[in-house]
Amino acid sequence: MNTAVKNFCAFYKEFTKESISKLDEVYDEEAIFEDPIDTIEGCSSIQNYFGKMMANVTYCRFIIKDVVSNDEQAFVTWSMTFAHPRLNKHKEISVVGVSQLKFNERITYHRDYFDVGSMIYENVPALKQVVGIIKKRLAR
Repeated sequence: MNTAVKNFCAFYKEFTKESISKLDEVYDEEAIFEDPIDTIEGCSSIQNYFGKMMANVTYCRFIIKDVVSNDEQAFVTWSMTFAHPRLNKHKEISVVGVSQLKFNERITYHRDYFDVGSMIYENVPALKQVVGIIKKRLAR
């Protein structure tokens, strides 16, 4: 497995609010990060984005499941567990996802794929009912 991918996995296995300041050890200066919420360019901008997202999170843990890699890119499956005082009555939320990575010595491109509904929308009381109704209608 490529060193950049190993460093990525090690970083997220030990992820904390404080470790965000060390993203430049994992990500290239001009890295691009994409998720269902936004697209961010540049390591310092990624650090700011993660910092804002984690500002009110009580805790956030990742479990790295599988890594499939070649010389150009890797796909990493993971599960994330976190708690946020404004989501799900501050109870734990679990989300599964996959990250597509491209790299040289460090990560140059990181795209996360996950269900943002199960992460956020289904955990906001006012939206939870609406999402439930929509899912029931789609399942018919």
